[in-house]
This record gives sequence, structure tokens and C-alpha cells, in this order.
Amino acid sequence: MDAKARNCLLQHREALEKDIKTSYIMDCMINDGVLTVSEEEKVKNEPTQQQRAALLIKMILKKDNYSYISFYNALIHEGYKDLAGLLHGGIPVISSSNGGKDSVGGITSYGLYSLYLISHCYLHCCSFIVF
Repeated sequence: MDAKARNCLLQHREALEKDIKTSYIMDCMINDGVLTVSEEEKVKNEPTQQQRAALLIKMILKKDNYSYISFYNALIHEGYKDLAGLLHGGIPVISSSNGGKDSVGGITSYGLYSLYLISHCYLHCCSFIVF
């Protein structure tokens, strides 16, 4: 995960941990292929909702840019528009200066920029990023 995305997630970690309910968020992320069923079970085994959210965020922080985007989309899909708005500024945009080495789920820098623009539109149009 790039530094901007990581910092944004860390900056808003407390609000996310306090407010999200992880079960539906994780379903979206499993469907996107960024979270495993095993990881989901680990999160579900935490005793409180806040601890479940904290573990999920900890897992996301160890993953890639695609995971950040998946989490962002899941927040939108599950009605957490305000929380997604907090993460909007951290949506990863991969620079093409890396020779195409970095991609997110096969999406190049051009595709990520398009995703960024679509997500920006969401804040005004009530849709979400499609992979």
C-alpha cells in the first residue's frame, strides 16, 4: 500500500474502528478477492465490534492498494458514505514512472486514475468504484 493511502487509513483509524460493523464490509472484500475466509474468521473471533474493526484495519494496512480501494468501496456499498469520504483523499494513484511495475489487481496507473475520478464523482453522484 502506498504511503498516502496508509497515512490516510492511520489518520482515520479511530473513527473507522468506532463506527464500522465488519461483517458486511468483509463480505465485499472477500468478493473482491482481497480478504480470505481465514482472515474473516480471525476478525469474527474478536470479542467486541471495535476489536473486530481494529483487526480488519490492521490487516488492510498490511495489504496492497487494491485492498484499500476494496475497503473504500465496501464502506460506500454498506452505507458508510461519511467514513468513505474520510478515506477519499488516500485513494491510491499509481505513477506511470514505475514502468508499469506497480498495478492493482492488473489495473495500471491509467486505470487507477480513472478509478480515482469515478470515486470523486461518487461523492457527488452516489455511486461507487467498479473494479
